[in-house]
Amino acid sequence: MEGEQVGGDAGDHRRREGCAGELDLPGLDGVDGFLSLEFFRQTPFTVDYADAAIVIETPETLAARAASGTPVELRLEDQGCSLDASVRLTLPNGRQIEAEVDMGSDSLILDTAFASELGVDLDADDVRTVDGVDETGYAYTRSFTTLPGTIHPAGAPALAQEDPKVMFQRIIYEGLLGTAFLRDFTVTYDMPGSRAIFAPRERAATEAKS
Repeated sequence: MEGEQVGGDAGDHRRREGCAGELDLPGLDGVDGFLSLEFFRQTPFTVDYADAAIVIETPETLAARAASGTPVELRLEDQGCSLDASVRLTLPNGRQIEAEVDMGSDSLILDTAFASELGVDLDADDVRTVDGVDETGYAYTRSFTTLPGTIHPAGAPALAQEDPKVMFQRIIYEGLLGTAFLRDFTVTYDMPGSRAIFAPRERAATEAKS
């Protein structure tokens, strides 16, 4: 993958310069490209899962999102051509881990090192195990189960998810927070403010009132 400085746009949002690269992966027919958090480094935006939409925020709409939602601190790590964002995640046993936000994964993914302390037997009959090789050639073992208890971003118990589905795998991160958690909310990413703002899914909230 080679990076270079280019311009680009997404809807009405345009950047005059940024970093782009070429990536050759199988199984991506019909996909012309990806936008990373780096593209929105200076531009707060919202992922509206209910309407399958991305909303570019103004200072006024961002303030309204913050007032009506629950802000959570983001730890940002600048990788040059990419920008990684992580949240502190509280597990059912009270341990806090660093979980990278991964909108490209569905599951909540935890490193297998946490399974035993969370009371999960990866050899149990109700744990589904899948062995395979990913697109990079890395051989993996993935174990899927339900994690008893609640998880939530640190300091935000109102965002708790009960008995989440989880995938255990040996990974370089403590955890990855995928869309299985994120899609329960409308999530605003404010990289300049180093925060994510979680609010109830807008369509679900509207339907609940009608």
